[in-house]
Amino acid sequence: MTVNYYAFGPFPGGSPNGEGLHVGQSAAGLRFLFRAHPDLGLTTHAEWLAFITRPDVEIRTEAARDVTAEEMQDTMTETTDGRGLPLRQRFRFENKDRYITAGGHAFYLRDFY
Repeated sequence: MTVNYYAFGPFPGGSPNGEGLHVGQSAAGLRFLFRAHPDLGLTTHAEWLAFITRPDVEIRTEAARDVTAEEMQDTMTETTDGRGLPLRQRFRFENKDRYITAGGHAFYLRDFY
C-alpha cells in the first residue's frame, strides 16, 4: 500500500483548493521517497523537516487524513517496518531525476504518484 502526503499553506502549490504541495510517498517495505522542490529550497531531509514544522503548514494524506508534524517526521525517517524488518531503499542508482542524500534519503525531482 502506498500513501502520498501533501502540504497545504501560504506557499506555491499549497492552496487549500488544490492538490497541495507533494511531500512524498510511503510504501510498504520501502523507505520514504521525498519529492524534491528545488524552487522552494526543499531538496534535503533537513529542509523538509524545517518546512513541515512551520506553524502555517498542514499535512494531509491523499485520502484527506490530517497528519501531525511529528507523525510526518516519523514517517519520513522510518527505517524498519511494523515487524522490525529493515525497509529497502527506493533505488540503487542516481540519475538526472533522482538522488540519494548522504543520510540515505531518496529524492525524486519530477512528479510521481
